[in-house]
Amino acid sequence: MKSRQTRMFLMDLKFALTLLRKNKLVVSGFVMVLFFIFLALFGDFIVDPNIAKSVDYPNALKPPSWEHPFGTDDNGRDIVAMVVLAAKYDLAIALSVILASIGVGILVGSVSGYFGGIIDEVIMRITDIFLAFPGLVLAMAIATVLGRSFTNLMLALIIVWWSGYARIMRGQFISEREKPYVAAAKILSVPSWRIIFRHILPNAIYPMLVVLTMDMGGVILTAAGLSFIGLGPSPFEPEWGSLASRGAVYLFQAPWIIFFPGIMILFACLGFNLVGDGLRDVLDPRLRR
Repeated sequence: MKSRQTRMFLMDLKFALTLLRKNKLVVSGFVMVLFFIFLALFGDFIVDPNIAKSVDYPNALKPPSWEHPFGTDDNGRDIVAMVVLAAKYDLAIALSVILASIGVGILVGSVSGYFGGIIDEVIMRITDIFLAFPGLVLAMAIATVLGRSFTNLMLALIIVWWSGYARIMRGQFISEREKPYVAAAKILSVPSWRIIFRHILPNAIYPMLVVLTMDMGGVILTAAGLSFIGLGPSPFEPEWGSLASRGAVYLFQAPWIIFFPGIMILFACLGFNLVGDGLRDVLDPRLRR
């Protein structure tokens, strides 16, 4: 039985990889995401990490050249080095926010969808309060209260992001809890927590994979937006939004300061969205046909 299941899994995996490989946009998205991850993991080895805290005013606002391909900022720091170092922090923000939000969303949504009744009503009304506010506006308000730092920025985004995952997970549990395998588990007196996490959750998690991949780009863009308006980390921290914010002051004098961090934000968000589209095509049986 296990060998047959293994063969079926390998066949599905091969079919999924074939679908992804045939979609050139998805392949391009994978390349963008892998490049982003490569910069995040090896950025400290590619450039000097101490450059973020250094200043070289005689070389401030230098245009792109052989020595500084992306030019320098108002502190004389090389833009290439700052953009590379910022990738690590932006990936850390995105992963932390997404993983924490998914954890909270799965816990809240599964309990709400499985038990229903008054528990579902109370949880969903609390969730609706968070969903009622525009996400960016709510994140701005929370970040303003908490103050500027990477930790506070991530906390503000987690508070905004978890409610969407809770709503998705609730819908999945409602559709799964009436199926025969759940009824059989209840007849056998299987504990509720085991039914939730051992039986229903593995079948309900697939739509979350698509959403979280696309939300990676959304978190990066939102975090950059908050940093751009001064609600992110310190201006001297290497973060794409902070770099773009400093460049906005010199938009006409030194446009390269804002241009190159903006390009990195664009490609990171586009890459994750394209990968999410590919996963949706693979995981949705209707699209696979």
